[in-house]
Amino acid sequence: MLLGSAWIEIALWFGTTLAVAYTLKRENLLPGYLSLCRRNWLLGVFVALALVSASWSVDVVATSFRALELLLATVVAAYIGTRYRPEQMLEILFWAGAIFLIVCIGIVFGLPTEGQMHSRPEYRSWRGVYWHKNHLGSIAALVNVVSLCRVLIAFEHRTADWLGGLFYLLSLVAVYFSYSATGGVVLIVLHVFVLCVWLWIKTSHRRRAWHYYVALGTVVSGLAWTVANADRVFGIFNRGPTMSGRVDLWNYLLKEVVPQRFWWGHGFGAIWTVESFRVGAGERVHWGKPAVIADNGFLDILLHLGILGLLIFLSVLIVASVRSFRYAHARRTLTDFFPLLLVFYAVVGNAAFSLFMETELFVWLLIVIVLFETTPRSDPAELPPSSKWGSGLGVRFAIPVL
Repeated sequence: MLLGSAWIEIALWFGTTLAVAYTLKRENLLPGYLSLCRRNWLLGVFVALALVSASWSVDVVATSFRALELLLATVVAAYIGTRYRPEQMLEILFWAGAIFLIVCIGIVFGLPTEGQMHSRPEYRSWRGVYWHKNHLGSIAALVNVVSLCRVLIAFEHRTADWLGGLFYLLSLVAVYFSYSATGGVVLIVLHVFVLCVWLWIKTSHRRRAWHYYVALGTVVSGLAWTVANADRVFGIFNRGPTMSGRVDLWNYLLKEVVPQRFWWGHGFGAIWTVESFRVGAGERVHWGKPAVIADNGFLDILLHLGILGLLIFLSVLIVASVRSFRYAHARRTLTDFFPLLLVFYAVVGNAAFSLFMETELFVWLLIVIVLFETTPRSDPAELPPSSKWGSGLGVRFAIPVL
């Protein structure tokens, strides 16, 4: 269909990509942009694999559409990462999140048939603009921690960020009324991450080696206790150790579906478009309804592109993590830890839901933006005009390019 949603979506991405190309040319940013693209060649390998997978996909049309969308989104995200610094991204995500919350809450109360779940056991759970409550819960948790970062940064400057506080509370409300255990866990873990980072920044000059050993021992002990008391921990969220049937689905997919095309997968974004597969997966795990995603972003990539695609993707994540950590450690401000926070969110958020590229491209955009933001730059042509990163970064952030 000419005006179907898929074609409209592709048209929007094409339009945005053309706008990016025009801006790069007009502002003479193209040489620096291409230089950063060459340094992030792993992204190109992953996107190329997604495009080529159409040749063996179980749904060629779906793979072609999703892979093309991935390519265009990567081009746009690379531009954003080239142009904007972490403090600017923090503001962009805050205001985008604020608009998102207002729209979601408006839909929940204005169009409850669209903004709330109407099937058991999720009846009346908020989902806002999304198709499922877990999606809203996870994204609202990110908006919440972005608002928290703004409040903490304002506190450091001895000012009060009332707007940040307001949307911090609104996002808490959204997570709570989504009744999403996934969103709740992401919210708690992100809070622990941000507060630990903030306290470390404030006290790092007084830390000794033994402090870090004690902290590591505490983390390991805590994880061991959590694993040993999984029933009790899941009970806090009114869930069982099977995580609402996710474990059964994962076992089925890993044992029976993944081995069918272990190396190359079933084609990027294709397998969950096959209705018979969705129905069969739901029946095998006794859900009483079709399964629509693997509820794990890493497993979905394994299904789509096989072990080869998963290894490339994990390599991209590792590079993003290492660069983000080095960037943050070199400067030691909460703002400069923001890229690392986004990578951490991408990993945690996809542990029990598929946010990488199965349900949307937002988290993929964040990963690409982080990669380009934290790529070391020595050539002034690679620096955005409005950046405070400056030429001094070549000395202060002189680390090997991953």
